[in-house]
Amino acid sequence: MCAICNFKLDFSVGHPLALKIAVAARKAIDAGLIDAVDTTEGALSAARMRLSAIEALNLLQARVETAHGEAALLALPDFYVLLIENDTWGFFHATTVGFDPDIVPEMPDVTATEDALHSNIVITSEAALRAWLDGRFQLARALEDDLFVIDAPQTHAASLTQMLASAEAATLAVG
Repeated sequence: MCAICNFKLDFSVGHPLALKIAVAARKAIDAGLIDAVDTTEGALSAARMRLSAIEALNLLQARVETAHGEAALLALPDFYVLLIENDTWGFFHATTVGFDPDIVPEMPDVTATEDALHSNIVITSEAALRAWLDGRFQLARALEDDLFVIDAPQTHAASLTQMLASAEAATLAVG
């Protein structure tokens, strides 16, 4: 499993682009492209939503690890994935045996203007991630419709886009 980040802050670790993704996700839900995440109320709803988000991150991790050999994984930059429904962050750091589940990352830097300091972040909704993993739409559409936004310096953004494209291609080849 990738590192699921529990940042210790007195405020939410959101992302300036989260609203953009939320609007795109709502449009996709209204169009029937993706299914809304269950947000029923109740004493355990927050825990259920968190577990569901972690499961989605684990599915993404498995898809990426399956599609990439050791050298390709190690060539990836460290990156975060933000699922906007409940601000669930996952951190991905590749090792020779997949992504490191024990790493404790720093808080992502979402505002740095200097490339070396800005974190590499894939921002999406859990609903969109699950629909993409299920093959309901392709990566090109996810990026075009702002269902996935890659906030990273140009070279790392290209690498993360290629990582997702490779994961998608591997799935399409099998299915």
